Amino acid sequence: MGFDQMTPVQAGAIPLFMKNKDVVVEAVTGSGKTLAFVIPIIEKLLRREEPLKNHEIGAVVITPTRELARQIHSVFELFVKDHPRQDQIALGLFIGGSGTLPQDTVTFKRDQPRILIGTPGRLDELLSKSSKLVNTKELEVLVMDEADRLLDMGFTQQLNSIIAQLPKQRRTGLFSATMTDGLSELVRAGLRNPVRIVVKVEDLNNKGSVQRTPASLEIDYVVCEPEQKLTQMIRILEAELADPEGARKFIVYFATCACVDYFFKLLSRIPQLKPFSLHSLHGQMDPKKRTATYTAYTQLPSAVPAILFCTDVASRGLDIPEVDYVIQVDPPQDPKAFTHRAGRAARAGRKGKATVLLVRGREEVYVDFLRLRKVPLERAPYHDPSVTEIIRTMREVAKTDRDIYDRAMKAFVSWARAYSKHEASYIFRIKDAELARVATGYALLKLPKMPELRDKKDLQFEYQDIDWDNYKYLDKQKEEKRVREMLEYKATAQARAEAQAKAQKPKKSSAWSEKQDAKDRKLDRKAKKERKREFLKRSLEEAKIKKEESEDDWDELANEERLAKKVKRGRMDRNEFDKMVMGDDEDFDLGMDLPE
Repeated sequence: MGFDQMTPVQAGAIPLFMKNKDVVVEAVTGSGKTLAFVIPIIEKLLRREEPLKNHEIGAVVITPTRELARQIHSVFELFVKDHPRQDQIALGLFIGGSGTLPQDTVTFKRDQPRILIGTPGRLDELLSKSSKLVNTKELEVLVMDEADRLLDMGFTQQLNSIIAQLPKQRRTGLFSATMTDGLSELVRAGLRNPVRIVVKVEDLNNKGSVQRTPASLEIDYVVCEPEQKLTQMIRILEAELADPEGARKFIVYFATCACVDYFFKLLSRIPQLKPFSLHSLHGQMDPKKRTATYTAYTQLPSAVPAILFCTDVASRGLDIPEVDYVIQVDPPQDPKAFTHRAGRAARAGRKGKATVLLVRGREEVYVDFLRLRKVPLERAPYHDPSVTEIIRTMREVAKTDRDIYDRAMKAFVSWARAYSKHEASYIFRIKDAELARVATGYALLKLPKMPELRDKKDLQFEYQDIDWDNYKYLDKQKEEKRVREMLEYKATAQARAEAQAKAQKPKKSSAWSEKQDAKDRKLDRKAKKERKREFLKRSLEEAKIKKEESEDDWDELANEERLAKKVKRGRMDRNEFDKMVMGDDEDFDLGMDLPE
């Protein structure tokens, strides 16, 4: 690789690791920590008395991000490729988003890797959910790169699961530029009596003191107004490009994924940044697109001016070649990330620059806060650019495509939420932020409806005069959907308005008419009651008549029965019976079977 001697962190860590010591290594970013564990892992596996067999593995390297896992894999490949004993140091890269667990299982069976490199989620799945496919009994080494990030990034459950499946008789190494001091964290990682290796960098400006950033890295800060951050960033980029010896490769950090999406699309269309090749990277991107972006940016020739807009997903461990300048538009939520961000430049002894943009006032305290954390900053000269002209240009670009407006609103709201959750909340307070001026800097066409702006008065914001009904998307499908939804909304709104108007139709308002209406209602009720009373009375009379008729019929029938019995017993003559029952009607046949 062109090295003729070890870096300080390699000289401190490699001998101890080879002597079967657990190590906790803290060294500035870009100091060569990756080789400090790659070399011992390979050496230990090649020096084994018994070679690894079947599905046995010898080492596991865990990283917080996919990009870092790929980078470590590429460093291992430099030593493993074409090695005569490759079967004992074969590599396996297992990360989420690039394939399914069944696919990784097939890959493991086919390649028989001895060194597993990957992210916690996928490694945990491979070890625990693949029917015990991986045999960990002969494991020699466990390494956690960017260990503090792993321990506080929400990977606790996966890490505990992985460690529980590894043998206790192993070597464990934790590597990072900013290491957590809590012993409980180290115990959780499974270390026993670890040796701590801290590589310090002397602060050249203050003899006797140390710093947490490389000595070859120049870090400064620019203080500006809330609406000037973007214009200051553009000024820095233009100034470096104009300088023949200036920076060519830039990384620009924003607070949220939505901010990266918005500014990438907006700034790609303004004339000031036309000379640059622009790229964007954040954690919510499709994995394939994320990989393609990272590859495209890293493979650009050093002479090509290029900018990578990103979030903290590209702040740790990544060795992006020949990065000259890092600009932090938004200071990171986690103060430890500041060192990692700035450290993307000035790696392995190269010179580099880093600038953070701070709003005038309370945010300036951040400089003292970083100095206490051994990160020295110098104040950079402030140049007053034509803010109005640049913002006008950005707004005119936004007016050409409604999609840019949508992204702008989402980005601004996400920034406000991130700012309100800042870990250094005594410095970055959402109540103190001049949100309207920040919105101006975002080139918004109007302010969004959000709680933080509800009670604000005298907002310094210029609303743009725009025909919102005819504000179109350049994307035809989105525009068709917008028009359809707008027509549906208008139709629904009109129907709702008509129904509301009908419900609120004014009634007669005179006192006389109200009394007359009440009187009419009273008479109606009285008439209904009278009709009901007559109906009940008539029903009772009809029932009474029917009852009387029924009783008469019954008495007559009973009398005939008595007379018939007399005839039967011989006490009455037949002719006399006929006359008493039917009178003189000779044709009537009673139909009763009486004795002769």
